[in-house]
Amino acid sequence: MASAVQYAVVLLSLVVAIHECGGISQKTRCVSHAPCFDLVLLEKTVWQVSKDVPAADSENILLKSQTFDKIRKRKDLHSCVLLKIIDFYMNVLNYPWNNSSDHHISHSMNYHLELISMMNTLRSCVYKMNKICEMLYQKAAQQPNLKISEADMTPEEVAIHQIQKLNFASDRLNDMSIQERAMDELKSLHNYIPGRGFRKTNF
Repeated sequence: MASAVQYAVVLLSLVVAIHECGGISQKTRCVSHAPCFDLVLLEKTVWQVSKDVPAADSENILLKSQTFDKIRKRKDLHSCVLLKIIDFYMNVLNYPWNNSSDHHISHSMNYHLELISMMNTLRSCVYKMNKICEMLYQKAAQQPNLKISEADMTPEEVAIHQIQKLNFASDRLNDMSIQERAMDELKSLHNYIPGRGFRKTNF
């Protein structure tokens, strides 16, 4: 009787182990890969840094989510645009006004420095496609601004449009309205990261 109970316990343990490994029976143990980047922690840290920023009235820098969705499934476009967004926010966070005593940002510099560090980590979790990105950036720099509606844009046109908006804002960071818009939109940055260009795990 005791042996039958022990057998049942062992069998149940095997079933649970197989289930937790995605239904695949394997001789090696099931290993769960650590996430490459913690989006929840990013959202919390961003809130601490930008919670005192007033809502901005100037033109948006980051595209609306439904427009941005067009490039999420394209690994090349998503990764290149993400790298541009990260570069933009690294410039914003390191801009002199952001460290002054009279800025609108939260005075807790610990969160501020932590966010800068997180941006560097985030960069390492984006797939690198240097040649493709360089060509895309050149197109964005050389082409005039698109005059068609975002709803009618192709995925590549959306990527170019986003890069152009980031370039425009980067060249005008001394404008307080641009600064406030950038920090206001920082609150939603975590929504732009998921997609084919973002590496979810370290493996």
